Amino acid sequence: MLSGVYRQLFESLRNSIPEDRLIHDELRTLAYGTDASFYRLIPKLVIKVETEQEVITVLKYCKELNLPVTFRAAGTSLSGQAISDSVLVLLGPKWNKFKINQDATQIKLQPGIVGAHANIYLAPFNRKIGPDPASINSAMIGGIAANNASGMCCGTSQNSYKTLSGMKIIFSDGAVLDTTDSSSKENFRKTHSEMLERICKLSTKVKQNGVLSEKIRDKYKMKNTTGYSLNALVDFEDPIDIIQHLMIGSEGTLGFIAEVEYFTVAELPNKATSLMLFPDTATACNAVRILKECKADAVELMDRASLRSVEDKDGMPEYLKTLDKEVCSLLVEVKAKDGEQLQNRLESIYKALEALPKVMPIVFTEDKDEYKKLWDIRKGMFPSVGAMRKTGTTVIIEDIAFPIDSLASATVNLQQLFVKHGYYDAIIFGHALEGNLHFVFKQDFNSEAEVTRYKYFMDDIAKLVVKKYNGALKAEHGTGRNMAPFVELEWGSEAYELMKEIKNIFDPQGIINPGVILNNDANAHIKNLKPLPAANPLVDKCIECGFCEVNCPSKNLSLSPRQRITVFREIARLTEKGNDPDRLEELVEQFDYYGDQTCATDGLCATSCPVNINTGILIKELRADKISPIASTVADLLANNMSGVTTGMRFMLGAVDKVHLVLGTNLMKTLSGAGRKITFNKLPLWNEYMPKSSGKIKPSKRDSSMKGNNSNSQLRVVYFPSCINRSMGLSRNSHEKETLTTKTVSLLNKAGYEVIYPENLDNLCCGMAFASKGYKKQGDMKSEELLEQLYKASNKGEYPIYFDMSPCLYRIKEFLSAKIKIDPLYSVLKIYEPVEFIDEFLMDKLVFKPMDKKIAIHPTCSTIKLGLKDKIRKVAQACATEVIIPETVGCCGWAGDRGFTYPELNVSALQNLKSSLPEDCHEGYSTSRTCEIGLSVNSGIPYESIVYLVDQCTEKAQIL
Repeated sequence: MLSGVYRQLFESLRNSIPEDRLIHDELRTLAYGTDASFYRLIPKLVIKVETEQEVITVLKYCKELNLPVTFRAAGTSLSGQAISDSVLVLLGPKWNKFKINQDATQIKLQPGIVGAHANIYLAPFNRKIGPDPASINSAMIGGIAANNASGMCCGTSQNSYKTLSGMKIIFSDGAVLDTTDSSSKENFRKTHSEMLERICKLSTKVKQNGVLSEKIRDKYKMKNTTGYSLNALVDFEDPIDIIQHLMIGSEGTLGFIAEVEYFTVAELPNKATSLMLFPDTATACNAVRILKECKADAVELMDRASLRSVEDKDGMPEYLKTLDKEVCSLLVEVKAKDGEQLQNRLESIYKALEALPKVMPIVFTEDKDEYKKLWDIRKGMFPSVGAMRKTGTTVIIEDIAFPIDSLASATVNLQQLFVKHGYYDAIIFGHALEGNLHFVFKQDFNSEAEVTRYKYFMDDIAKLVVKKYNGALKAEHGTGRNMAPFVELEWGSEAYELMKEIKNIFDPQGIINPGVILNNDANAHIKNLKPLPAANPLVDKCIECGFCEVNCPSKNLSLSPRQRITVFREIARLTEKGNDPDRLEELVEQFDYYGDQTCATDGLCATSCPVNINTGILIKELRADKISPIASTVADLLANNMSGVTTGMRFMLGAVDKVHLVLGTNLMKTLSGAGRKITFNKLPLWNEYMPKSSGKIKPSKRDSSMKGNNSNSQLRVVYFPSCINRSMGLSRNSHEKETLTTKTVSLLNKAGYEVIYPENLDNLCCGMAFASKGYKKQGDMKSEELLEQLYKASNKGEYPIYFDMSPCLYRIKEFLSAKIKIDPLYSVLKIYEPVEFIDEFLMDKLVFKPMDKKIAIHPTCSTIKLGLKDKIRKVAQACATEVIIPETVGCCGWAGDRGFTYPELNVSALQNLKSSLPEDCHEGYSTSRTCEIGLSVNSGIPYESIVYLVDQCTEKAQIL
């Protein structure tokens, strides 16, 4: 419970910020306080802000109460700069506005926009933002700017500092400065003249000190994010320019970045990649200097240990296993505006590197598949180390920079330090064009001896980088807590005093993110270390990086996958220790809703997880553990009588529809909401897109549904209508006349297919409805039954099998994959969901006539996991002149029946859907009946199966 000054802060804020965004319970303060670093601080109060005024209000009261406050965007920071044991301010989902200027040379972004989304917005203009950190698919603009995050291609010329056009800043005193607005700047000059004068004096002082000025310029010739951006003091004259550039890389210690405007950079369309192998590090580093002169766009150095860490992974080139221990590789990318320019650039590189010894001849590829394979080598390195570490330990990735002329000897010296301190599995890779090396190693913080080993190692790293090579201790990951004790060592006392003065000018009370960048504690980097106790093998490899969060439908409602794992680990730790039963009881009780009930278990988290963790599988296991014998018996009865279940569903849907017809939509909504409220949310919530009953598929139609066609047709397909579509018909407000099961048969007939149904159809189910709730035994039983019938109906795999819902198909594919490892009998089955079947079997048998209209398409989570996103786009584009797929809208969060029982999950997951669709888009399509309900509710336009769309725009092909 809150007490003291934190209770005062809470009481002060509740008048202007809703209480549900003032978070102080045990579970969420722990969960929301976690970032990607190996540090752990638990905030007393977490505040989700949605407006600039709310930020100003928080700063006002924190200043009055002298309470430290830390700002957080995505929390992918690796050095502990986004955690707090005081007040943590999180960006709510509404910080997602952007504006592109007329020629797309500038883009204005709010801090909550994911970096990759900014590039999606710019893609139609062949532009992108300059910064390209490896975390760009998850990291938000606020963090990218605040850490001056760079990446593989942007170097020092296209990072946030160099491409900054303007910024809106909220200072510790609540003042707002918009550097893109002349009136805002003029007003700030009047109200903050003293601050501007102090900045000017500081800049003049540095410029008059030739030695210091030169040192600053030299330090920023390479990547450097250690300390504050002192180059702002020598690069600019106007104090407002200095201020906004000091904010870049300030890690939230000087103020709140409310908006960033970037100059965009060209996205060149033609590119080629090569994996170059050299006999040793020195030769590879000589090649780096040559490639820099040739203006290669990206050069990634990977030592032999790096290559060894991925050589056994699927898809890796076999020759990696044969390389000598001294081999060093460079992954090189070259871009150009057209093919001719690209070839000219490649020829110059071949010629420039001709004299260097090589392990294999240099070959560039422009093939997209080969390009992906080569970059998968680089991308797989960090995960490979993380996956191999011992449970309970962490994996640390650090980044440093050396002058490029010293890169070869520095790399060898770094490898020697690994051996000296016993980090034998450490690997080195990095952005070699900038002398920027990452090194990754496994670290155990569970004993004093291991902590001491890490301390001595970091001491030696600091000496190597600073004393021997005059490099940068942090190149692109930010100073954070991990390097704060070494900032003065790198910069010297004179420059360090400048940084202290900067902090004092911006934040005289020192309440904004204290302890980050500047920290007087020489041991700050080995304190508050995050425990990673064993909890469950399914998630023990999680490094809490947060890459999963962008794909999670519940991230803005309850917990993300990372946060679920954090809390689950703490529950496991408390259970084992047994020394805090009250806290354990509270966490377990809260986890039921925040961790379990609001998890969609869609598995999309695994698609962006570096170590392929599917948190949904853990939640399903936890659900299974809670199942009582009585519940299991009931599940057995349902699984053995699916015919009765679907009949009951049809009866219920029909009855509800009749009530809807009598009462009308508005009264029905009111009564449904009231009923749900008085039953404490136990009653499912009705909505206007609730389907009517589907007509039962009659036995007479099961043998052959060809109407007037030759039953000896060579085109046959087994059609499995899901139990959902056998129960749910059309919504009352649908423009369609036929249920999906009828329309599907009609479309298949049009293409010349004879439709075959599996026997005992009424009792068949893919098993997902049971497995997703933790009833694994019953789910597997239904999957097994279905496979048996599909095997028979397809004549032992002779005919393709069509599923009318993507999630059902995905469930069976997963089950089948595991099944055939034990028994290969069913390996002959060829199963397809709607989009895949249409693309492969119907496109050449039907005449497509695209309709002149704008439609929305929603790839379900199953569609995405099946790798069919491009195919659903292709099919849709064959049907309509304009196809909208909102790239920032992911899983709908309907999750089987959770859209009825936990509708807030669906609402939260699709909160950006309506605003992502143009006003003249009036219809949407997908491949899952239940998802389509939720999509319709949250978009205001009807979503239906893509089968309806294909049927509308096709005719039977004429056979010549």
